[in-house]
Amino acid sequence: MLPARKLNELRQDDFDRLLAWLDSNRERAAIRYEQIRWRLIAILASRGCADAEELADETIDRVSRRVADIQATYVGDPAIYFLGVMNNVHHEYLKRPPLPRLVEHREDVEVTERLHHCLEICLSKLAPHAREIIEQYYAEDKRAKINLRKRIAAKLGVTNSNLRLRALRIRAKLQQCIQQCVEVSEARP
Repeated sequence: MLPARKLNELRQDDFDRLLAWLDSNRERAAIRYEQIRWRLIAILASRGCADAEELADETIDRVSRRVADIQATYVGDPAIYFLGVMNNVHHEYLKRPPLPRLVEHREDVEVTERLHHCLEICLSKLAPHAREIIEQYYAEDKRAKINLRKRIAAKLGVTNSNLRLRALRIRAKLQQCIQQCVEVSEARP
């Protein structure tokens, strides 16, 4: 059974409306969408955002939900509207407390082994479906990562945004568990 729709989940009709707003020709709209998305990612990355792709997707999700309200009256290039929303998303990002860090990077073999041991312990504490999601979510790089995440979302019957939120929640729990495990193991003689 799927969970109830969350506010930050992009619906297909919102996305279709967004594409229609970008261009009446669906293929040109898809190309315009990709151009805007990559522009948002580039700007956010240049601002030092480690989560540039996630923030760009959050921006697109927000714009998609607003298109129904603004499309009749908005005048000008839609990309400018995306940039305004992206600025708001970026300001919110800057105000967020940082995610717990795993541990500072050290070349110490003992620390690395302790970290890997804690990772295995914490992964084993996850529910099987959560472990599968997190292991698959971070399994690939670059374009393969995007394609893999689309397949995972389709397999679970959720949107890419919903999958991203699930993975971020699982990752936060995992990081907290690892941090606690490392602290306990460091306290032991």
